[in-house]
Amino acid sequence: MTSQTKYYIEVSDIVALRFECRTCRAVLTLPLVADIGKSVLRCPKCKNGWTQMEHASHEPLIEEFVRQVDTLAHIVPGLGFSFSLELSSDPAAFARDD
Repeated sequence: MTSQTKYYIEVSDIVALRFECRTCRAVLTLPLVADIGKSVLRCPKCKNGWTQMEHASHEPLIEEFVRQVDTLAHIVPGLGFSFSLELSSDPAAFARDD
C-alpha cells in the first residue's frame, strides 16, 4: 500500500516573501504589504546581485507577482470556488534553523 500526503496553502495565507542569498545564505523576508522597491536587487549582506541578469532586471516580475497575489487574496472569497496552491512536498522537511 502506498500513501501520499499533499500540502496546500490558500493565497490569503501568503503573508511574506522570503529570499535567501545563494552566496552567503543571508535571509531577507518582506511582507506582501511592503513596497518591494529595490530591496531585491542585491543581497543586503554580501551585495551579490539577485535580480539583475545580463541587461535586464527581473525585479518587476517579483513586484507583479506580489500585486497579483494580493489581488487574488481579495477576489477569491467572492468566487464560486476555493483556490489554493499545492506544495511539492512536506514543508517541514525543508525547515531549518536560520
